Parts: sequence; C-alpha cells; structure tokens
Amino acid sequence: MRTVGLLSLMCCGALAAAITLPKFLARRDYPAPGYVAVADVNGDGIPDVITVSDHGIETLLGIGNGTFRVGPSTKPGNEIGYFQVAALDLNGDGKIDLIISQGGGIEVCFGNGDGTFQPGIVYGPGGGYFAVGDFNGDGIPDVAVPGSSGIWLYIGKGGGVFNTGVLVTSVPNSATGNVPLAVADFNGDGNLDLAVAYRTNGVQVNGFIVLFGNGNAAFQTPVFYGGSSPSWLVADDLNGDGHPDIVASGAYIYLNNGQGGFSAPTLASLPGPEFAIGDVNGDHIPDLVSDTGYVAIGLGNGTFAPPVSYAVPSSETYDNVVLAALRKNGPNDIVTGNLNGTSVLLNAGKGKFIDGETVSVPGSGNCGAAADFNGDGKPDLAVPTTDGIVILLGTGKATAPYTTGRTIAVSGPGCPITGDLNGDGIPDLLLGASGLGGVGAYLGKGDGTFTLAGVIPVGPATNLVLGDFNHDGIPDFADSSNELALGNGDGTFQAPVPIIASPPTGFGWIAAGDLNNDGFSDLVATASVNGVPTDSFYVLLNNQMGGFTLNTVRDQDFPCTITLADLAGNGILDAVIAEFGNSTARVFLGDGQGGFTLGQANIPYPYIDNLTPQIGDVNGDGIPDLVLAADGSIGIALGTGKGTFEKPFVVGAGPGEGQILLESLHGQSAGLPDLVAPDTSGAVWVLLNLTK
Repeated sequence: MRTVGLLSLMCCGALAAAITLPKFLARRDYPAPGYVAVADVNGDGIPDVITVSDHGIETLLGIGNGTFRVGPSTKPGNEIGYFQVAALDLNGDGKIDLIISQGGGIEVCFGNGDGTFQPGIVYGPGGGYFAVGDFNGDGIPDVAVPGSSGIWLYIGKGGGVFNTGVLVTSVPNSATGNVPLAVADFNGDGNLDLAVAYRTNGVQVNGFIVLFGNGNAAFQTPVFYGGSSPSWLVADDLNGDGHPDIVASGAYIYLNNGQGGFSAPTLASLPGPEFAIGDVNGDHIPDLVSDTGYVAIGLGNGTFAPPVSYAVPSSETYDNVVLAALRKNGPNDIVTGNLNGTSVLLNAGKGKFIDGETVSVPGSGNCGAAADFNGDGKPDLAVPTTDGIVILLGTGKATAPYTTGRTIAVSGPGCPITGDLNGDGIPDLLLGASGLGGVGAYLGKGDGTFTLAGVIPVGPATNLVLGDFNHDGIPDFADSSNELALGNGDGTFQAPVPIIASPPTGFGWIAAGDLNNDGFSDLVATASVNGVPTDSFYVLLNNQMGGFTLNTVRDQDFPCTITLADLAGNGILDAVIAEFGNSTARVFLGDGQGGFTLGQANIPYPYIDNLTPQIGDVNGDGIPDLVLAADGSIGIALGTGKGTFEKPFVVGAGPGEGQILLESLHGQSAGLPDLVAPDTSGAVWVLLNLTK
C-alpha cells in the first residue's frame, strides 16, 4: 500500500484610479535587486531607494508614506561589482550622484536629477568595498579602497572628479580587494582614520587593522586587532562617550578608549553578515540592525538587548541594510537589499517594525485548512506539523489572532482539506499521512476536536480535492494519484477507483469544480512526467456515468499548479495557472462547456519559486483578486472584473511560506480578508488587512 507524504507547496519558481488599493500590516517588497542606498534622487524632498546590481541601477521613487513606485533604470555601461554603493552630491549641482564598487576599482555615475544616471567613469585599481571621506582636509570627498597589497586612495579634485588611485598604505599579506572598511576619527585628532578587515594570504579573516590618518592623505603604521572574523565593519559611538567604537560582523563590539585604542571584543549576537547602526526606538542611543532582519536595541553602555527577528526574504544571499526615515519627521525605517529585490520594514514606534503577526507553531508545514471548527463564528486553522495536525482557534483579535487548540496526533501528515463529510453542518478534515497509510477522514465534534472515521487506502498524492462527482449531494474526493473515492455521507468513503484509465502522463496538480454547470464536479489537472511539469494541462469533464472525458490544453510555459474561480462574474469557472517556465501566472478563460482559451499571460510572481495561486477579494470591491506567493513574498494583483488583473504589488511574509489562506480574523468588515501564511520556519504569519 502506498502512502501520502507531507506536501511542499513550492512548485518550481500603476494601478487604475478606480481600483481601491488594499493596505496590509506587512513588510513591502519591490522587484529591484541589489545593493541599496537611500537618497532623494529627484529633488522632491522625499527619500528614494537606489539599487545597484548586475542588472544596472534601478530607482524606487518615494511617495512619502514609506511606500515606493518603480522609477527609471540606468545601465552604466561597465561591469558592476555587487559590494557597495554610496549616494551623495559629488559635483555640487544639487543632484545625487553615485559611487559604485566596480570589478577593477570604483565607478562614478553623475545623477540627472530625475532618478537616472549618466554613464559611469571608472577609476582603478582596487575594487570591492570602499569608504568615502575627506582624508586630506581640503573639503572635497576622497575614496579609500582596499586593493592589491594595501589601501588605495582616490583624491577628489572637485566637481566629482578623482585623481588616479595611489597606494597610500602597504599592508603585507592582506587580501586583494574585497574586504570591508569603516571610516571615523578614532583618536580625536580631527583627521579621518580607517578600520579595515584583515586577511592573511587572502583567505582567512583574522581581525582588522586601524590606520590613523595624518590629515594629508597619508596614514600611520597599521595597528592590528584580533578576536573576530569581520566580513563587515561599522563605526559609531555606542556608549555615549563621544568616541567612535567599532562593530564587526557577528556582532563583535570593540569599545574605543578615547585615544584610538580598542578593548577586547564583546559579543552582541546579531545574526547576519552585514548590519547598520542607528536609533530605531527614539531614545537617542544607537541600535544595531542586520541585513537578515534582526534588531538589537542599544542599552547605552555599548551592550545590547537580545535581538528581535523581523522576516525579510531569505532565499538568496543578502547584500546590505540601510536605516533611513522614509516618512516626514518619522523614525528610522529599515531597507534591505538582496539578489531577489528590496524590502522595506516601516517603524511602528518604540523600535518595533511592521512585519505581520506571527503565531508559533513548532515544526509547521507550509499549508493548512481554514474553517470554523469550534462553532464560535471565528475562523480557525488546521496546520500540519511534525507532531500531527495542530488546530489554531481564532480569537477575533488583531494582536493575537489565534490560540493553540488540540493536536490530531498522526505521523507524516500532508496538507489537510476541509468540508462537511457527514452532513452535520460541522467542518471535517481530510488528510493524507504516512502514519495512516492513506487518507484519513476526521469528523469534527464542533468544539475544535476530531475523531477518525476511517482511512482510505490511496496512493502518494500531491494534493486532494473535494467535489460531488456523482451528483448525490455527498462530498467525494479525488487526488493527483489519479484516484477517486465516493463518499457514503457518514464520513466514510468507498474504495478508490481510477479517475481515468491510462492517462497520457501523470497528474502534477488537480483542481475540482463544475466547469459546465451541469451539477457534476469536473477536474483540471496539470501534466507531469516523473514530477516535472510538461507543456499541457488536462480538462476532465464528468460524463455523468461515473467516468470522465479527457481533453488536453497546450500551454508552452509548463503549467505547475491550478486554481479555479469565476474571474469575470459570468458564472463560469476560469483557471489561473502557475507556470514553471517563467515564474508567472496565466489566466485561461472558461467557455462554460469545459473549454479554455488563454486570456491574460505573464502576470509576474514576486520571485522565482512560484506557489499555488489563491483567489479572493482583498480590497472589498466585490471583484476577485489574485494572490501569488514566492520566496517569502506575496504578490497581490487586483482584479478588473473582466478576467484580467493589474500588475501585482508585493507584501512580505515569512521566509518559508507556502499556501496563502484568506480569512477575516480580527473582526473587520466582510470582504476584507487577512492573509494567512503557514510557514516552515515554525510559525503561521498573519498579514492584517487594514483597508478601509
């Protein structure tokens, strides 16, 4: 007998004025990958975000409320390194310019004042990280770059022009290029100094060196400090004594003795390779924020409170984090950049950030089933975990949307689905589990607990669907292992039979609905060979005699998962398909007879690993919207009512979200669901819908 295992829902990879834009209590994500900087690039007095990557320079133009619209992009014309960007007015024309790390040195791109930038001017040698400061006291910015054998200095000539790089300090056995550095006046003599990460033989990071500046573009003999392995260095006064201290990756704290000497390091335990220093809770004491979303509040004596985690996308390598007040007179917000895109965490006050509510569910999977299991009128949630199915009971409260109820003890549970299996008006659960050897039917008692009515021996299904396949008013189920089990009406089922004899390929994903409005449930299934999507999906029309007629629909972008819904309000089911080939969704419009034609194509997912599309009205206009999850982000494409969707905007969820459920959890008006995301990180994320 084959068994059903735990499902992984990861498949593969300007709004019209009349449409109400919903608002969620959540992180915002933007499709602008790379290293980030914050500055007002178009002169409107509102901070913008600049990102730099191998794709070029992209700008996100600030609206003033902490959100952004996609601005112009620029291709500098040179290979761009992925290490650093600095935004400042280099030539005194009032427009923000950029200094970018470049494979052979640094690159200067003058701003045009509209978010675009001129072709870059490259200065070499050197490369990787850099530091900007006036190292010779002439009031003109210079740039220090770690490079071959030591530190190279590009002296500013004015007007944004730099002299050829000069090796100003030889550092024997140091790495070539890419090591971080920080700039400050560490010994209080009025001259800028440098702290530079130190590598022996270009491999092992042993510590860092301090180079005291003489104020004439020359530096004294390096002083070495060990005790940590910095891949990032930042300098700031952490204990309020007026002397800049050093934080190295980890975060190791080196306190300044006031003369440029540093104590043995203490550890603040801040996960993440890179970080920023700034006051995020309004007490005028520096805090630490990592690019992995951890915030450690400073205590004023050079020590920090235990870090608090705020999720940011985690599927790719992080690049950096910037603290900036994105709203007028507001506190510092968090902007992170990575290879997927840019994320913004708005400060909610007192050092807390808007990133959704979380409910701890240890060992949770990335899916669930939603219904009112205890009859109190509040939505509940059933989530698979390593211990079984955990029942979360809805509270109706925004700050604590669930309490933990009973657990259905079963090993190896898959994703549950819910429906009234025995006609008593109480939601029941249907789920596959390796510990059951098939699919178990659990009957709800009406108090949030369940009893096992029976086990149906079926194959290793990827997903289960409920439907009335014989038009007797009793729920039946089908699975993607090509099996159909008719319900008996008491929570038990007849022996499963094949949905169709000898299908052309296996089924990757199935969805059920009445495609031709004859009262018999039909099926739509993606085609799969050895678990890999093909260029087709199948329509299985119920022949009302216990069988199905299979029709093949070609789809060149390799359909992965399918969701059925009436998108145009005409009473006919349409299909939204997640595409394996290009990380987009496609809309196929139903004709009411079981046929489909391609409607809208290339609706982009937030990132690569596109998950099953979800459909619901998130802005309360009565029109179905599209919810697309991928890589810790959720794209929301608002519906037009014509079977088409606007370009998605993106909010953030947890790092391992899967199925997105729409539930009204905190007593808001009907038609304004919250987004609920079970997450493999051991939590359920709730993005509260604040739309009015």
